[in-house]
Amino acid sequence: PIPMEPRKASPAKDGPSGFMSEERVDDDIVKEEKAFFGAVRPDEPLIEYAPVQSTDQVLLISPTAFGYNPEAAKDNRFMHAVDEGELETVRKKVMREHENLVDLLGNQKGPLRMTVHLFDHKESHGTPDAVFPNNWFSTAPDVLNFYPMKNENRRKERRKDLVTYLDRMSECTIDLTYEEETDPPRFLEGTGSLVLDRVNRVAYVAISERSDKGLAEHWGKLNKYEVVSFDAKDRNGDPIYHTNVMMSIGTEAALVCKDSLSTEDWEKVSSSLTNTGRIIVEITMEQMECFACNCLEVRNWKLVPALVMSTRAYRSLREDQLEVLREHFDGIYHVDLTTIEDVGGGSVRCCIAELFVRRVSHRG
Repeated sequence: PIPMEPRKASPAKDGPSGFMSEERVDDDIVKEEKAFFGAVRPDEPLIEYAPVQSTDQVLLISPTAFGYNPEAAKDNRFMHAVDEGELETVRKKVMREHENLVDLLGNQKGPLRMTVHLFDHKESHGTPDAVFPNNWFSTAPDVLNFYPMKNENRRKERRKDLVTYLDRMSECTIDLTYEEETDPPRFLEGTGSLVLDRVNRVAYVAISERSDKGLAEHWGKLNKYEVVSFDAKDRNGDPIYHTNVMMSIGTEAALVCKDSLSTEDWEKVSSSLTNTGRIIVEITMEQMECFACNCLEVRNWKLVPALVMSTRAYRSLREDQLEVLREHFDGIYHVDLTTIEDVGGGSVRCCIAELFVRRVSHRG
């Protein structure tokens, strides 16, 4: 494992050679409106992909206008408020943490060497949670899904420039955002609500205010996925706001917080995972609260699955659990996201939106 100590990171470089981290800057807030790390160009050739669980292309939003979101905190028990006077200091911390995450993923001299599509946001956008882009869209080869969001200010994250950028990578769009205006409204917040087994086309959903069971089943029909729904509760007996807080699925292994499930739901979830060939690493409630399940399998430069998580999550795991994970991933990599976790209520998986696209990117 490579621990990532806080350090200054460079602004993004727009060029075919991908991410470059040799230069360091003093400015803590990156001001670029949009930047590409070896990103897809519209004139590149198309290729076909076989079904895979993970990808080597991701989209991230730099937290240049990050803030505490009191509306989201109503059902996200992981969030902690900050005073207005602390915001500038907090924002500098989250920028440094996020830059280290981008560096871990996209540094072309690092262990993963992925393609990172990096955007930022502004105060004028009114999107304090924009650092978590996986909630409002998801991709599959040729398919782009847009999702209905519970909090009104989070709906603003679907910016026109981002939608246009994503739209050119797909041939089919499934847009469920109209559900925000129905009576009553229904919500399904992307791969926060849906933890996907992309190879076997099974979607796991923990029912909550942000994850409607009926809408998940409708999404399953549209995308040709079987939906496994269940109830997941925190230590106070309240619904866990997003499924990806209590489980994560990789190509060969899955992490699941058994303590959050009833005996019946544990049997349902574990049997489904076992039947599709997954080894299950059982996560405790305490480890879940350290975001141990809010991790993500990615593909490294060798196109081999690796696991990315926060340092807090990594340190919560026992050695026997890590040994199992090491058997099924080409490395476990972690980065310190303590401030993002404490104030934003999300961790590594929430910060990464996967891009399953049919285009080839230049790597230089």
